[in-house]
Amino acid sequence: MRNIISLLLTLMISSTTYAAIDIYEFSDPQLSSRFQKLIHELRCPKCQNQNLAGSNSVLSVDLKDIVYEKLNAGETDQQILDFMKQRYGEFILFKPEMKQDNLLLWFGPLAFLLGFMFLFYRWYINNRQVPEVAADENDLNAADKSKESDI
Repeated sequence: MRNIISLLLTLMISSTTYAAIDIYEFSDPQLSSRFQKLIHELRCPKCQNQNLAGSNSVLSVDLKDIVYEKLNAGETDQQILDFMKQRYGEFILFKPEMKQDNLLLWFGPLAFLLGFMFLFYRWYINNRQVPEVAADENDLNAADKSKESDI
């Protein structure tokens, strides 16, 4: 009896470890490599910062199916990317295009770094220790004469 319960528990646990693996077969190896490139470039709209290749959500599986169908229909990579952008917006691309709308996204970190470096430089210049100097020429001359008399 104990062995039967152990067997049933093992079967129940092991059945949850099986995952569905989508297999997309292409007639041309070049189509297969284009498919892999595209699903790595496209972001899953449902998942956070995960591409279609790494996601198993229902939406990402549907998007992979769309890419597969469009590749088999003879569409170019750019046509597929344009279709996805039109349907899901610029967010679907891991590398957004450089346009006037998103220049802050591209150059914001660089501007922030340069601004921080400039502020640090100004702070450093204003707060560095400057050796004390004589107040006027008379003090300098008196110091020189005292050195000469010591010799």
